[in-house]
Amino acid sequence: MKRVFIINPIAGNGCTLKIGKIIESICNEQQIDYQIHYTNKPKEATELTKLHSYNLEPTVIYSVGGDGTLSEVVNGIIGSKAMLGIIPAGSGNDFVRTLPTINESISKIDIGQVNEHYFINIASIGIDAEIAYNAGKMKNMKIPKSWIYNASILYTLGQYKNKIIDYNINDEQATKKITLLAICNGRYYGGGFCMAPNALIDDGAFDVYLVDAMPKIKIPGALLKLKKQLHEQLSVIHKYNSNHLSIDSDEKLVCNVDGEIIYDNHLDFKLLEKEITLYNHDDLKIKQLIRK
Repeated sequence: MKRVFIINPIAGNGCTLKIGKIIESICNEQQIDYQIHYTNKPKEATELTKLHSYNLEPTVIYSVGGDGTLSEVVNGIIGSKAMLGIIPAGSGNDFVRTLPTINESISKIDIGQVNEHYFINIASIGIDAEIAYNAGKMKNMKIPKSWIYNASILYTLGQYKNKIIDYNINDEQATKKITLLAICNGRYYGGGFCMAPNALIDDGAFDVYLVDAMPKIKIPGALLKLKKQLHEQLSVIHKYNSNHLSIDSDEKLVCNVDGEIIYDNHLDFKLLEKEITLYNHDDLKIKQLIRK
């Protein structure tokens, strides 16, 4: 079986470069058929994954980086027989926080799709999506990396306006003003916020959280509840389990799809049940590297 490692050299403040050398050493020692690719630009991980996804021999394509690298690899592997491996080496690594909740023998996992984009973890609309969008813009400013997310929260709170959407969830149709809508395959996002504490990645359904419009003054308290995993107690939060929902709006919405930002007036979410094989039975030394 061949292993292909797609490595983002700037993830985790450059620690992936060291991991790449360790991978090379393990594969040579264990006589594993492998290739290593280092990405140099956005979307390159998707392009590289597509090059290897249709090999005639069984292939595992490893994402070595953070959630952004993982998202790109997932978008390249969809529709192929290649298997997905994950070596978490980014700053957030939100998706892998969900993995200890599944049995190691489970290998087929669900994938989300919104319009033409695929996601393995969480897609969201509203204040959290705009916080992520503004944090991305702030990376080009002279702000210390450790301050960026908090600075984005403060900035976004100052200018945020609740969104008016038309939604269809489980044949429930309504027009509503919302602060947030999260469509969850995995449990965690935003660097450790557990939005969907009971989500499973192989159950055939999204955990959907719709948050009614809130006054700005109450949003920080709700975020604190979220951080403590007490947000489901809030009366403004409505939870659904669904494998398909659609959202429409007169204004283009910012949608955060596993860290990638897309804009659209119409967002159609579908769950692709057991779409990808998650490879979790590898050589012992590679498994130890994954767990580290």
